[in-house]
Amino acid sequence: MIELDHVVYFSKDSPEVLVQKNIGTAIGGRHKAWGTVNALTYTKNSYIEYLSVENLDVAKQANHPLTKLLLNDLESGEGWGTICFRTENIDKLNERLCRDGWGTSGVLDAERETASGFIRKWKMLFINQEVSNELPYPFFIQWEETFEERMQSLREDGTITSVNDNLAISRCDFAVYDSQKKLEEWSEILKVSPSNNSLKLPNTELLFLESKAVKERLVSIHTTKNI
Repeated sequence: MIELDHVVYFSKDSPEVLVQKNIGTAIGGRHKAWGTVNALTYTKNSYIEYLSVENLDVAKQANHPLTKLLLNDLESGEGWGTICFRTENIDKLNERLCRDGWGTSGVLDAERETASGFIRKWKMLFINQEVSNELPYPFFIQWEETFEERMQSLREDGTITSVNDNLAISRCDFAVYDSQKKLEEWSEILKVSPSNNSLKLPNTELLFLESKAVKERLVSIHTTKNI
């Protein structure tokens, strides 16, 4: 099963500033190999990642799709960047995408050092795509711990509070040039049947909106109280 894991907002602020600006947000940590840092706002079953550059020299040298997209998009300012889905078997997902004709990065190992010094690990998978004004394909993640274990540990260390547990990301809106084309592509990638201009996943909805904007991107998210 594929579910929304998180949405990514590209920011020029430090995690410390982002925590002050956004209620329920905590410092995430440091991706040393990519030269980036983040702050995180968790909801009941997904989260918002505010991703920033910490070391520009390292970031420019990093051969990493998300870092390349971050550097590209920040040239025109802050904003929503892309979206990530979680899976319980990323190797099997990679095999299926390759079998269906999608070129991929292969499964990548990743880690982040948290503010407490804990190393949180996961695996990532990207669909090959040059950075451009075209809508970035989603990327995928498989965490080292189960979802329940990870959420419980975040509750225990205070990262997730009742404020976070009462929120859910109910919909993600994408501005695109050809909504039908993107709907068909993402339907094939996610193996979810379209409904009008949207794809409904177990924990959110993806809506594709026709736009003449310069760039195709995730443009907004909708949160609801989940009490």
